[in-house]
Amino acid sequence: LTKAVLLTTVTMALPLRSTATKSFRIAVHCSLHPRHAACMTGWAAPPRQITRRLFGKSHVNLVQVRTPHHHFSTLQDDANISVEVSQPSDEGPSITKKNSRKQRRKKSKDLNFQRIDKVLAHRGIGTRSQTFELAKSKRIMVASRPDAPHEERTRLMGPKEKVPFEAALFLDGNLLPGPPPLLLAYHKPKFVLSVMEDDKKWKDQQRKHLGHVLEPRYIKAGMHPVGRLDYDTTGLILFSLDGKLTQRLLHPRRGVKKDYVATVQGLVDEVELAEKLSDGVETTEGMHKAKLISVSPSDGPVDDGELTEILRIESEEDDEETGLENYTGPYSDVRLVVSEGKYRMVRRMLANCGHPVVELKRLRHGAVELGDLKVGEFRDVTEEELKWAKSLIQ
Repeated sequence: LTKAVLLTTVTMALPLRSTATKSFRIAVHCSLHPRHAACMTGWAAPPRQITRRLFGKSHVNLVQVRTPHHHFSTLQDDANISVEVSQPSDEGPSITKKNSRKQRRKKSKDLNFQRIDKVLAHRGIGTRSQTFELAKSKRIMVASRPDAPHEERTRLMGPKEKVPFEAALFLDGNLLPGPPPLLLAYHKPKFVLSVMEDDKKWKDQQRKHLGHVLEPRYIKAGMHPVGRLDYDTTGLILFSLDGKLTQRLLHPRRGVKKDYVATVQGLVDEVELAEKLSDGVETTEGMHKAKLISVSPSDGPVDDGELTEILRIESEEDDEETGLENYTGPYSDVRLVVSEGKYRMVRRMLANCGHPVVELKRLRHGAVELGDLKVGEFRDVTEEELKWAKSLIQ
């Protein structure tokens, strides 16, 4: 067939534009080159684009198709061309393809079953390459519960085997640790860096950091702190297993609230301070707002010479935090809520309001509260707290 015949055939075979929503199946076969042939297939739709690319015309009712080949504009008059048009149907391929894409996407996001080498690495058994070799040795068995007898356990035949993410796993008959939690709560003491590893230039000082307190298997599994607390700040800090959850917990657009109680110098006018914090306080990091919860008298900070020295040095480096030593006046406890986490933001806001902070403690992060958790200890989040955390990433 020639170009002219192809134009005539396609124009007569396809419906008019008014009925182009019908699903006519068309296949255009042509030999582009002696070495290969190409096939274009598609469904009847608004038919302009492919016509212009093939023949430089826009008035022909030709079906719009998808193809990886872009050489149809160079068709010769003696090219071997054939056209096949099927009967119209009420359902087009877009629905079928859309459903299949959804099914594939749903299948790929099914976190209930994962490759065994990935599950082992997640539990801190070893690196991904180490767990691959371990699974390859066929020494891993899986069961539905940790106390399952040997008869109820199934031996895994390779690293590509998929198991439930929370399944009970056995190595040479010995029960392996379960999956790490999605979220952990920790009561950070003073003078602990909120990093997993200290900077190389400070390693000779042997400063304590969060990498020293978190279990090694959790570190191997990829657990990490959610944000930071200052070196001299105490209170709640979360550890997360999911990077997406961490981002949701920290991004200001999510508006996750954080409660702090600050011990400040001087007597505080609650109404005046509440108005200033609500309107926003200008700092070197920008304008920040907070909501004042309560103000109460305080006995002042714990007598700690090291803390006083740290605050004195930091106040010399930051003109927004005045010198705190040699103060003998009254103290107040200020509880407030913020939804951002800029560097030393709470301290700077209160200092610019005329109340320098001598101690700071975080009491709540979102739905997770510090409660009566002792200093330096961990706890698992409650069912309600875990449900809230999962809702952020669904």
